[in-house]
This record gives sequence, C-alpha cells and structure tokens, in this order.
Amino acid sequence: MKESSDAPALETEAAVSTSAIIPPRKFLRSQTFKALHYRNFALLWIGMILSNVGTWVQIIAQSLLVLQLTHNSGLALGLISFAQAAPFLVFSLVGGSTADRVDKRRLLLVTQSLQIVYAFTLGVLTITGVVQFWQIAVLAVLAGVTLSFDQPTRFALIPRIVPREDLSNAIALNAIVFNGAAIVGPALGGALVVVIGYAGDFFLNGLSYVAVLIAVLLMRFPQMASASTSSLLRDIRRGLGYILREPLLAQLLANYGSLMFFAAVYTVLLALVGVEVLGTTPGELGVLYTAIGIGTVVGSLGVASLGDFAHKGRLLMVSSLLMSFSVVIFSLLHLYWVSFTLLVVIGASQTVASAVSITLLQLNAPKNMIGLVMSINTLIVMGIRPLGAFPFGALADVIGTSAALAAGALIAAAISIYLFATSSRLRSA
Repeated sequence: MKESSDAPALETEAAVSTSAIIPPRKFLRSQTFKALHYRNFALLWIGMILSNVGTWVQIIAQSLLVLQLTHNSGLALGLISFAQAAPFLVFSLVGGSTADRVDKRRLLLVTQSLQIVYAFTLGVLTITGVVQFWQIAVLAVLAGVTLSFDQPTRFALIPRIVPREDLSNAIALNAIVFNGAAIVGPALGGALVVVIGYAGDFFLNGLSYVAVLIAVLLMRFPQMASASTSSLLRDIRRGLGYILREPLLAQLLANYGSLMFFAAVYTVLLALVGVEVLGTTPGELGVLYTAIGIGTVVGSLGVASLGDFAHKGRLLMVSSLLMSFSVVIFSLLHLYWVSFTLLVVIGASQTVASAVSITLLQLNAPKNMIGLVMSINTLIVMGIRPLGAFPFGALADVIGTSAALAAGALIAAAISIYLFATSSRLRSA
C-alpha cells in the first residue's frame, strides 16, 4: 500500500518540475547539460557550486592551520576527518529517513544556515588568536551532524525535480558540485591565505552558503506531505533489510565504500604530501587540489554526455580499478607536474565511479526509500572516507605518507577485483 501511495506524490512533483523548464541556450542544447533545462535543478546546481567553492577555500585553510598548530602531523589531519566522519555513523540513516518524511527545502534551509554559523565561529576564533586544535575538532563534529541531514536530503531531492529519463545526466552534473568547485576553490583558498589569512578564508566560506539559501528559496514545487505512517526506526530497519535482500545494492555499496575508505584517503593526506614530500607553497598546494577538480569535471561531463547509457557495470569496473591504480602510481612518483596529471586522472575516475554507483542505486531502490538509500551513500562518502584517513594518517606517521597511500589503494583494488569477478550481475548492471 505504501508504494502506491507514494507514486502520485512523485508524479506530481516531477510534473511540476518538468513544466518549469528553462529555454535551452546554445551551450545547454547538448545531451551533456540536459538536466539544467529544469529550473529547480539548475537553481540548486548553481547555488551548490558557488557554496562549494567556499567549502574548498576553507578546506585548504583549515588543513594548513591544523598542520601549523600540530607541527605537520598526519595524525592530526586524520583526527579532524574522523571528528567530522563519526557523526555520520550515528545520524546519516536518521537524516536519510527524515529526508523522506519532511519538506526538503525547509530542511536544507536549516542545514545550510547552520553551516554559516560554524564557518563564522571558526573565523572569529582564528582572527582573535585563540583557536586551538580541539576547537576545530568540535566544529568538525557539529558539521558532521548537520551534513548527515543535508547530504541525503539533496540527493533525495534530485529524483523529485528531474524526470527519470534524465536522472543519470543530473547525477553526473551533480558530481561536479563539490569536486568540480575544486578547479577554483583550492587555488583561491591557497592564494587568499597569504592575502587575508586563515580567518578570511573561513568568513568567505560562511558567506558562500548564502547562494544555496537563495537557490532553495527560489525553487518552485508544491509541498508534499510524507506518506509514511510508521516510526522512523521502523523505516530505517525496513530499508536496511531491503538492501540486504538485494545483492546488487549491497555490492554497489561495498565497492564504493572500499574505494572511499582505502583509496580516497589521498584527498585528506594531500596537504601532507604537498608540504613534506613535494615541498609546495600554499598556492602550489591549492593547484594540486585544483587538478582533482579538473578531473572531476572531465569525468562528470563524460558520464553526462552518455545519457541513459547501457553497460553501466562495466564502466563502474574500469573506473574503480583506474582510480585505485592511479593512486598507487601517484604515491610512488614525486614530481610536481606528474603528480598534478595523476590527480586529474584520479579525480576523473573517482567521479565516474561515484556517478555510476549513485545512478544504479537510485534506479534500483524503491521510490519511497531513495532518501534512506542515499543516506547510506552519504555515510560512505562523508563517514567512511574520512574514517579511512584516521588509520592511514597514523600509518603515514609510521611508514611514510607514500607507503600508506599505496597500501590503501592496493587494498581497494583487490576488493573491487573480487566483487566484479564474483558477481556477473554487478558487471552487467
């Protein structure tokens, strides 16, 4: 009964979203940018890109500040990532189930407003000269709690504002939002550290969230009441039970989770690689993060150009293995521009793997469980990935950063090879 009661609501929202179409401009006429024809998605996409430029500005400044406060400790960087990741283990499923029940726009207004508060608090602590490592860790925990609700809400909103036939395109374009902003954000953050200091970067990030608030306020579609009458915990148990009974979903999450935990640790330890291995300046470090952003845009646009393509499982297999082995090579070669090029490849392959995984998850999950299923994906991206930085950050202090990165990536490659070799359904998805 619940499935049928949810269907009219989905169709109503999709119809409203589809009716609000932006007349295509020349640069939007291709298949690549098709989802941007829908007004609500275009508003959210533009707002999030602007906001995430600010997020990358803060990531660079915060990483450098942590290294300054802790005398270049890889463990300290891992601890900050752990502090932000830990809340996802507790709240991500709650956040996803909540996203299936409430007005998603109102929830986004709350979460984005809280992010402004956190950024400004860190800015004030820094500019007054009282900032300490533990304060950064506390703010990271608060940000983790907030993002546990924010991330699955935004993912669950996409199928509501973009028709099913354009879902793959929208997810690919959505992949640009965070890492694509790295084309501008990191380099800008590294340069601004020299000009306006750490605090200035934090204040700039706080202001960037206003773009999302404006976008959400301008979105138009009727408020839909939740059709669920069961308890929150019961919905969570039901969703987890469905995933355990559906091998494809479990395999998709296992593959993506292993990539994020073991191979994607390079994103957290990159500041340490830049400072200790490559000897970069803050500006040069920002350029390395920019390489990841360039790769993300290349990968995202590539997937978006394919439309609703076949053989998604094969593309997932190739991109997963390419990412892992590229990280291994990155860990072994310590030439600045070679590292830049490899980071472009890593960013592209990681984005393709992410976009294909999310597309397959949303296409195979029940419509009334998309928020919950996406909360598990959020747990992987925002919880599992930073958690990997904690043990590998500590390992880097013992055996060296390069060896730690290579070890993690090889483990990820082994898991991916096992999953694809043993599951014909995953390969043919």
